[in-house]
Amino acid sequence: MPSKLPSARSRGPSLAVRFYLITFNALSAAGWAYVIYLALAIFRGQRASSSAYDFFKPLTSYVPTSIPKTTNHFSTTLAYFLHPYFPATYEFTFSALAPVQSLAAFEILHVLLGFVRSPLPTTVVQVSSRLILVWGIVERFPHTHSSPVYTTMILAWALTEVPRYAYYALSLAGCGVPAWLTWIRYSTFYVLYPIGAGSEALVMLSTISEWSGGKWVVWSTEDWVKAGLVAIWVPGLWVMYSHMMRMRRKVLGVGKGQKLGAKPKDRVKAE
Repeated sequence: MPSKLPSARSRGPSLAVRFYLITFNALSAAGWAYVIYLALAIFRGQRASSSAYDFFKPLTSYVPTSIPKTTNHFSTTLAYFLHPYFPATYEFTFSALAPVQSLAAFEILHVLLGFVRSPLPTTVVQVSSRLILVWGIVERFPHTHSSPVYTTMILAWALTEVPRYAYYALSLAGCGVPAWLTWIRYSTFYVLYPIGAGSEALVMLSTISEWSGGKWVVWSTEDWVKAGLVAIWVPGLWVMYSHMMRMRRKVLGVGKGQKLGAKPKDRVKAE
């Protein structure tokens, strides 16, 4: 019997889509690398300039900002102990963070259009949760700007995204992905995911009104919604963790008789 012709899906994206995805991933990797540069400049005691966010600033006029400062004793105490180790970086990083993270919204569209084969639920959860934090929490609550967990959050994001986007760009370009980059892409999540998810939950928690002494009874509806989101962060982290562990086994072959460090399988699909 004649062999089946490969479908368009099995052959991968068209040349135009491939070029678009290479550009998208390369720009995203560069954007996140710039966020790392801006944050590390603060740790070095320098002030790096950034104006990319100025173009997007008018968008914030659609986000309510007349919100009273709401915090709690737990978040204040935590910030007090962490601040000596993680300086405030909002002023010099958010101008780059906001547009580069907003660009990730296109990843949902990529899945819907069939450009990539990532699972839609995982993509929606990851992208939407970050957009809520960037525009719904950090942009609206000024006291989060000096929070040390904002710094740990964006560093965890950036250190995860630079190798991820670089990996996809090189895979799509067909020029080969270095084994070390593949290992970083599918290994650092063990550390960076808990740091990132924990920081996300703590940033959101810092905007919830005080709850000790029964004060939670006067919480607003928004406080309850945010408390619910914080509560599902742990199971949400496990979903992402499980997905990445499956992908690590698939790509690196760990647990299937292949030694760690053996030549990995370069994959074009963005998962």
